[in-house]
Amino acid sequence: MSLCSLYFLFMKYGFLCFGGGYVLIPLMIDDFINRRNLITSEAFGNLISIAQLTPGPVGINAATYIGYTQHGVAGAIFASLGVVATSMILAAGASYYVTKWKDSFPVKALLTGIRPAALALIFYAVVLFLGMSVLTPEVPLIPCVKFLFTGENTFPAGLHFSFPSLLICLAAIVLLKKTKISTTWLILGSAALGALICS
Repeated sequence: MSLCSLYFLFMKYGFLCFGGGYVLIPLMIDDFINRRNLITSEAFGNLISIAQLTPGPVGINAATYIGYTQHGVAGAIFASLGVVATSMILAAGASYYVTKWKDSFPVKALLTGIRPAALALIFYAVVLFLGMSVLTPEVPLIPCVKFLFTGENTFPAGLHFSFPSLLICLAAIVLLKKTKISTTWLILGSAALGALICS
């Protein structure tokens, strides 16, 4: 992939990043894993997990990493600029016009349509992470997603359920709900617990 292709790919993400970086995860999986084979599903899951510990949103961290793997420092810069430049231009325009026309029917209708779509993409990202963590990571993501929506009573061939991963997930949810624990400590603690269980 050339530097220009890298820039325009992440520029597309900048245009579509409505509702936060997690909206981009299904799009990135489709581009990076399914279409272009730039990264494995397990490596992508690790990337997103590590991105929670580093400064900046998920989109810019993914852009920097993917760009670097493709063209070194130049690739990281081009990919990061693709996401940031577009988002900044759109955010500046949106903050002015949405505030100015927030009570107009077209703006209300636009936001009414975009919010459910953004929610669907975030939910789909959750389903994909379920396929990377609680279900065996080696199984391709698409069969995992299909299984979750078919209602079948048996796992697909080769698919294994990870009970420790589910426990870590549920414990993290409880801690987030009941305490004021920092997400950084939560991720580090989960990583340490996972290493302890898997060792």
